[in-house]
Amino acid sequence: MRNPRQPASRRFDSALAVEALLCLLLIVIFALMYAETYEWEIEAGLFPRVIAGLGVFSAAAYLVQIVWQRLLGGGGSGGRILDIAWAKVDGDARAIKRTAVGVITWALAFWAGIWLLGFHIAAPLYLYSQLVIYGEVRKWVAVLAAGGCLAVIVLVYDRLAETTWNDPLLFDIVGGFS
Repeated sequence: MRNPRQPASRRFDSALAVEALLCLLLIVIFALMYAETYEWEIEAGLFPRVIAGLGVFSAAAYLVQIVWQRLLGGGGSGGRILDIAWAKVDGDARAIKRTAVGVITWALAFWAGIWLLGFHIAAPLYLYSQLVIYGEVRKWVAVLAAGGCLAVIVLVYDRLAETTWNDPLLFDIVGGFS
């Protein structure tokens, strides 16, 4: 039972325990994912290793953030690393459905963009649009993130892994006219 005289920032509640357990579970899953790909060839294992590394870092940073906020008792109103867009919806069923349909539509548009325009154009555009629309970040921050996404694609996958990409349909069509 909670002590009402104990400061709220020092209380250990079940929500924090569940979040901490989920973060630890994610860290273990990502670490196992990395370990599983350790002996794979670089071409096959690069993407899972990068994702596993980012996953461990993100989950650990989130865990540190929630524990730090709980111990210091401040900063509870701001967003956190792993917040999702519809977590801000206050129970309005129409708003939740509209957001869910929007996320699904954007995912399909991303797939179509890869098919029509290629990964080098579709991925940065998708990231930019998601950050601006759902992440509500400033446009210059979204441009920097999209540029970083393109840099990872070009430097890591094109140069280092020499990945073979699909030929975008629109480029083939335009190339056929000339």
